Amino acid sequence: MPNDTNPIVLVADDEPSMVAMLSSHLRSKGFSVLEASDGDQAWELAQEHLPNLVLLDVMMPGMSGWEVCRKIRQDASLAHTGVLMLTGIGESLNETTSPLFGADEYIDKPFDFEALDQKVVSVLLKRAAQREAVPRHVDNGAGGPAKAASPARSKGKRSAKKAKPAAVRAKRKYKGSAKAEKGNRTMAAKKGAKKAKKAKKGAKKGKKK
Repeated sequence: MPNDTNPIVLVADDEPSMVAMLSSHLRSKGFSVLEASDGDQAWELAQEHLPNLVLLDVMMPGMSGWEVCRKIRQDASLAHTGVLMLTGIGESLNETTSPLFGADEYIDKPFDFEALDQKVVSVLLKRAAQREAVPRHVDNGAGGPAKAASPARSKGKRSAKKAKPAAVRAKRKYKGSAKAEKGNRTMAAKKGAKKAKKAKKGAKKGKKK
Protein backbone atom coordinates (compact mmCIF):
# COMPACT_ATOMS: atom_id res chain seq x y z
CA MET A 1 0.00 0.00 0.00
CA PRO A 2 1.21 3.52 -0.73
CA ASN A 3 2.24 5.91 2.01
CA ASP A 4 3.24 9.56 2.23
CA THR A 5 6.30 9.23 4.49
CA ASN A 6 8.07 6.85 2.10
CA PRO A 7 6.28 7.04 -1.28
CA ILE A 8 6.42 4.08 -3.64
CA VAL A 9 7.65 4.76 -7.19
CA LEU A 10 7.41 2.18 -9.96
CA VAL A 11 10.03 2.55 -12.70
CA ALA A 12 9.18 0.80 -15.98
CA ASP A 13 11.68 0.82 -18.87
CA ASP A 14 13.05 -1.89 -21.16
CA GLU A 15 16.57 -0.44 -20.93
CA PRO A 16 18.30 -1.94 -17.85
CA SER A 17 20.74 0.97 -17.61
CA MET A 18 17.89 3.49 -17.50
CA VAL A 19 16.07 1.49 -14.81
CA ALA A 20 19.26 1.21 -12.74
CA MET A 21 20.03 4.93 -13.05
CA LEU A 22 16.51 6.07 -12.15
CA SER A 23 16.14 3.59 -9.31
CA SER A 24 19.45 4.61 -7.75
CA HIS A 25 18.57 8.29 -7.95
CA LEU A 26 15.06 7.88 -6.54
CA ARG A 27 16.26 5.72 -3.64
CA SER A 28 18.82 8.41 -2.76
CA LYS A 29 15.85 10.79 -2.45
CA GLY A 30 14.10 8.48 0.03
CA PHE A 31 11.64 6.72 -2.27
CA SER A 32 10.79 3.00 -2.21
CA VAL A 33 11.38 1.79 -5.78
CA LEU A 34 9.84 -1.04 -7.79
CA GLU A 35 11.32 -2.04 -11.15
CA ALA A 36 9.69 -3.39 -14.31
CA SER A 37 11.29 -4.22 -17.67
CA ASP A 38 8.11 -4.29 -19.80
CA GLY A 39 4.54 -3.07 -19.87
CA ASP A 40 2.92 -6.29 -18.64
CA GLN A 41 5.17 -6.47 -15.59
CA ALA A 42 4.58 -2.79 -14.89
CA TRP A 43 0.82 -3.32 -14.90
CA GLU A 44 1.06 -6.33 -12.57
CA LEU A 45 3.24 -4.45 -10.08
CA ALA A 46 0.97 -1.41 -10.20
CA GLN A 47 -2.08 -3.53 -9.33
CA GLU A 48 -0.24 -5.35 -6.56
CA HIS A 49 1.49 -2.42 -4.84
CA LEU A 50 -0.68 0.63 -5.71
CA PRO A 51 2.34 2.95 -6.06
CA ASN A 52 2.20 6.69 -5.50
CA LEU A 53 3.92 7.31 -8.84
CA VAL A 54 4.77 5.37 -12.00
CA LEU A 55 7.59 6.40 -14.35
CA LEU A 56 6.64 4.84 -17.69
CA ASP A 57 8.78 4.46 -20.79
CA VAL A 58 6.56 4.67 -23.89
CA MET A 59 8.15 2.00 -26.10
CA MET A 60 8.34 -1.31 -24.22
CA PRO A 61 7.77 -5.00 -25.02
CA GLY A 62 4.22 -6.24 -24.38
CA MET A 63 1.99 -3.33 -23.49
CA SER A 64 3.32 0.08 -24.37
CA GLY A 65 3.64 2.79 -21.75
CA TRP A 66 0.55 4.49 -23.15
CA GLU A 67 -1.49 1.29 -22.76
CA VAL A 68 -0.31 0.84 -19.17
CA CYS A 69 -1.16 4.47 -18.42
CA ARG A 70 -4.66 4.04 -19.82
CA LYS A 71 -5.27 0.89 -17.72
CA ILE A 72 -4.07 2.69 -14.60
CA ARG A 73 -6.54 5.48 -15.24
CA GLN A 74 -9.36 2.99 -15.74
CA ASP A 75 -8.67 1.22 -12.42
CA ALA A 76 -10.49 2.85 -9.47
CA SER A 77 -7.95 1.49 -6.96
CA LEU A 78 -5.18 3.36 -8.82
CA ALA A 79 -7.08 6.65 -9.05
CA HIS A 80 -4.51 8.40 -6.83
CA THR A 81 -1.45 7.00 -8.61
CA GLY A 82 0.47 9.61 -10.58
CA VAL A 83 1.92 8.82 -14.02
CA LEU A 84 5.05 10.43 -15.48
CA MET A 85 5.86 9.40 -19.06
CA LEU A 86 9.49 8.98 -20.16
CA THR A 87 9.56 9.55 -23.90
CA GLY A 88 11.69 10.50 -26.85
CA ILE A 89 8.90 11.62 -29.15
CA GLY A 90 9.41 15.37 -28.77
CA GLU A 91 7.84 18.18 -26.76
CA SER A 92 4.98 19.03 -29.13
CA LEU A 93 3.83 15.42 -29.62
CA ASN A 94 4.13 14.77 -25.87
CA GLU A 95 1.99 17.78 -25.09
CA THR A 96 -0.90 16.49 -27.20
CA THR A 97 -0.54 12.74 -26.56
CA SER A 98 0.08 12.49 -22.79
CA PRO A 99 -3.28 13.98 -21.71
CA LEU A 100 -5.14 11.65 -24.06
CA PHE A 101 -3.98 8.62 -22.06
CA GLY A 102 -4.33 10.27 -18.64
CA ALA A 103 -0.65 10.97 -17.89
CA ASP A 104 0.00 13.67 -15.29
CA GLU A 105 3.37 14.75 -16.73
CA TYR A 106 5.98 13.80 -19.32
CA ILE A 107 9.69 14.32 -19.77
CA ASP A 108 11.77 13.85 -22.92
CA LYS A 109 14.87 11.69 -23.00
CA PRO A 110 17.61 12.56 -22.43
CA PHE A 111 16.82 14.60 -19.29
CA ASP A 112 18.68 15.86 -16.25
CA PHE A 113 17.79 14.85 -12.69
CA GLU A 114 16.87 18.38 -11.66
CA ALA A 115 14.09 18.55 -14.24
CA LEU A 116 12.98 15.02 -13.34
CA ASP A 117 12.86 15.84 -9.62
CA GLN A 118 10.68 18.87 -10.25
CA LYS A 119 8.15 16.84 -12.22
CA VAL A 120 8.17 13.98 -9.68
CA VAL A 121 7.44 16.37 -6.81
CA SER A 122 4.76 18.17 -8.85
CA VAL A 123 2.87 14.95 -9.64
CA LEU A 124 3.12 13.62 -6.08
CA LEU A 125 1.76 16.85 -4.61
CA LYS A 126 -1.09 16.90 -7.11
CA ARG A 127 -2.11 13.33 -6.35
CA ALA A 128 -1.68 13.79 -2.58
CA ALA A 129 -4.13 16.70 -2.68
CA GLN A 130 -6.58 14.58 -4.64
CA ARG A 131 -6.21 11.70 -2.18
CA GLU A 132 -7.14 14.00 0.72
CA ALA A 133 -10.17 15.30 -1.12
CA VAL A 134 -11.41 11.93 -2.38
CA PRO A 135 -10.43 8.72 -0.48
CA ARG A 136 -9.03 5.86 -2.55
CA HIS A 137 -11.73 3.41 -3.61
CA VAL A 138 -11.50 0.01 -1.89
CA ASP A 139 -13.98 -2.75 -2.76
CA ASN A 140 -15.16 -4.36 0.48
CA GLY A 141 -17.31 -6.92 -1.32
CA ALA A 142 -20.51 -5.57 0.21
CA GLY A 143 -21.46 -3.02 -2.39
CA GLY A 144 -19.88 -0.07 -0.64
CA PRO A 145 -18.24 1.03 2.59
CA ALA A 146 -19.81 -0.54 5.66
CA LYS A 147 -19.53 2.71 7.61
CA ALA A 148 -21.73 4.62 5.20
CA ALA A 149 -24.84 3.69 7.21
CA SER A 150 -23.48 4.99 10.54
CA PRO A 151 -24.75 8.58 10.16
CA ALA A 152 -28.22 7.27 9.36
CA ARG A 153 -28.16 5.06 12.47
CA SER A 154 -27.01 7.94 14.63
CA LYS A 155 -29.68 10.20 13.19
CA GLY A 156 -32.23 7.48 13.78
CA LYS A 157 -31.17 7.24 17.43
CA ARG A 158 -31.42 10.99 17.86
CA SER A 159 -34.89 10.96 16.27
CA ALA A 160 -35.92 8.12 18.60
CA LYS A 161 -34.71 10.12 21.62
CA LYS A 162 -36.71 13.12 20.47
CA ALA A 163 -39.75 10.97 19.78
CA LYS A 164 -39.61 9.30 23.22
CA PRO A 165 -40.46 12.42 25.29
CA ALA A 166 -43.31 13.18 22.90
CA ALA A 167 -44.68 9.68 23.45
CA VAL A 168 -44.34 10.06 27.21
CA ARG A 169 -46.16 13.38 27.10
CA ALA A 170 -48.97 11.85 25.05
CA LYS A 171 -49.22 8.96 27.50
CA ARG A 172 -49.38 11.33 30.46
CA LYS A 173 -52.00 13.44 28.70
CA TYR A 174 -54.05 10.33 28.04
CA LYS A 175 -53.79 9.26 31.69
CA GLY A 176 -54.78 12.75 32.80
CA SER A 177 -57.82 12.74 30.55
CA ALA A 178 -58.87 9.30 31.75
CA LYS A 179 -58.43 10.33 35.36
CA ALA A 180 -60.48 13.49 34.81
CA GLU A 181 -63.19 11.50 33.08
CA LYS A 182 -63.28 9.01 35.96
CA GLY A 183 -63.55 11.89 38.43
CA ASN A 184 -66.41 13.39 36.50
CA ARG A 185 -68.25 10.08 36.52
CA THR A 186 -67.72 9.74 40.28
CA MET A 187 -69.04 13.24 40.95
CA ALA A 188 -72.07 12.59 38.74
CA ALA A 189 -72.78 9.34 40.61
CA LYS A 190 -72.58 11.10 43.97
CA LYS A 191 -74.94 13.83 42.82
CA GLY A 192 -77.34 11.17 41.51
CA ALA A 193 -77.22 9.34 44.86
CA LYS A 194 -77.99 12.56 46.78
CA LYS A 195 -80.98 13.29 44.53
CA ALA A 196 -82.25 9.74 45.01
CA LYS A 197 -81.88 10.06 48.78
CA LYS A 198 -83.82 13.35 48.82
CA ALA A 199 -86.53 11.83 46.66
CA LYS A 200 -86.84 8.88 49.06
CA LYS A 201 -87.18 11.20 52.06
CA GLY A 202 -89.83 13.19 50.23
CA ALA A 203 -91.82 10.00 49.56
CA LYS A 204 -91.76 9.01 53.25
CA LYS A 205 -93.02 12.43 54.35
CA GLY A 206 -95.91 12.16 51.87
CA LYS A 207 -97.03 8.77 53.33
CA LYS A 208 -97.06 10.13 56.90
CA LYS A 209 -99.43 12.92 55.95
